[in-house]
Amino acid sequence: MAIGFSGIGAGADWNSIINQLIAIESQPLDTLRAREVKIEQQISDYGLIKSAIDSFKSTVEQLTTATGLAVFSTTSSDDSVLTVSADENAAVSSYDIVVDTLASGDKLASSAYADSDTAVGTGTLSITVDGSTMNLTVDGSNNTLAGLRDAINSATDNPGVSATILNESGGSRLILTSRDTGAANAIAVSFTDSDGNHSDDSGLSRLFHIGVGGDGLAEQVETAQDALLYIDGFTVNSASNSVTAAISGVTIELVAAGSASIGITRDNTAIEERIQNLVDAYNTIMDEFDAMEVSSLGRDSSLRRMRQGFVDILNQTATVDAAPAYLFEIGITRDREGVISLDSSELADALVNDFDRVSQILTDATTGFANRFHNYADLLLDAGGVIEAKDESLNSQMDTLQNQIERQELHLVTYEKMLVEQFTALDQTVAILQSTSSFLSSQLSSIQNS
Repeated sequence: MAIGFSGIGAGADWNSIINQLIAIESQPLDTLRAREVKIEQQISDYGLIKSAIDSFKSTVEQLTTATGLAVFSTTSSDDSVLTVSADENAAVSSYDIVVDTLASGDKLASSAYADSDTAVGTGTLSITVDGSTMNLTVDGSNNTLAGLRDAINSATDNPGVSATILNESGGSRLILTSRDTGAANAIAVSFTDSDGNHSDDSGLSRLFHIGVGGDGLAEQVETAQDALLYIDGFTVNSASNSVTAAISGVTIELVAAGSASIGITRDNTAIEERIQNLVDAYNTIMDEFDAMEVSSLGRDSSLRRMRQGFVDILNQTATVDAAPAYLFEIGITRDREGVISLDSSELADALVNDFDRVSQILTDATTGFANRFHNYADLLLDAGGVIEAKDESLNSQMDTLQNQIERQELHLVTYEKMLVEQFTALDQTVAILQSTSSFLSSQLSSIQNS
């Protein structure tokens, strides 16, 4: 804190004296500010630890239930007939499938008109799909193919049809297509024709009056139907070519009629990857703790206890069939530095020989290692947990410290003002004394010379 002081006394360096006094008085403030920097760093470091634990928790969460290891690969003997995929609800199995018929939607072509702007009559057009009906008023504002197309597509009560216009050599037609496949999605059209005849080939009813083909009247282009297939000889009907309800956890995408065999097997490569992710996550969180031990948290007992909690879990056992089970059984071991690793061949053997045991070692709700790690991370991160308590403590310390700093800064301002006033008075006193001394010296000199 630099002091500006212009003395009038006998050349004394009052500024230097005041600055030295201020420096001495500022030492407690310097200590407080150094403490403030340290706490700020501790708060930041705890934020890093919290983020690392949260990331660890997210990684191991995938293995907290048996579905975490339910990863399957699938094969189809003929992808031109069907393809197959499986989710966590599937099981190892194989099936022979014959695809007889693909599911299709309904498609109607209207009678032909000169162009899309030709008037088609007026009245009410009703379209029904799977029990839902829309009633469209047809009047001078929309009684063309283009007007009907736009009105149908924008209707809020559209029952599930798309309207388009096809321009062919014989004229323009309004095409209605069901949005979904399956027999239930057949399109039914009816009219209330302004001409009084609701089903003939004139007026509005001409629009979808079915002809005999080639006569320019409406035609059924495609008929809605369910897919028909046989799985191991059992009949399966599906409204969609994406068959999801036939085999639990398995989706069969039908491509064409024909036959194919499918297989569902465990994807051990994907399973190993998930377990490797757990191993990597553990090593990463240990690295984070180690890094913090040489940071502002080096002497933090809470940090050491949190770290030890992860190590303690690694030293525990799971329970499978009422007996202890160990991580080394699935290829996970720890070296002298505390780093764990996964032996792929050991894990592969365990998956082949006793998959259920592997699953329980990791995913058992009570003793599974993934659940123990996940629950411990939860405990640390939860409201009222160690990290929140530490964060609240550090922030409380910071608030107290900042209040102390503010008071100390105000004290220094007051102290500086006092010093300036005192030394100003001192300087003036010295000046008076110097003046008096000079006067007396002059008088004595005059007396001596007289």
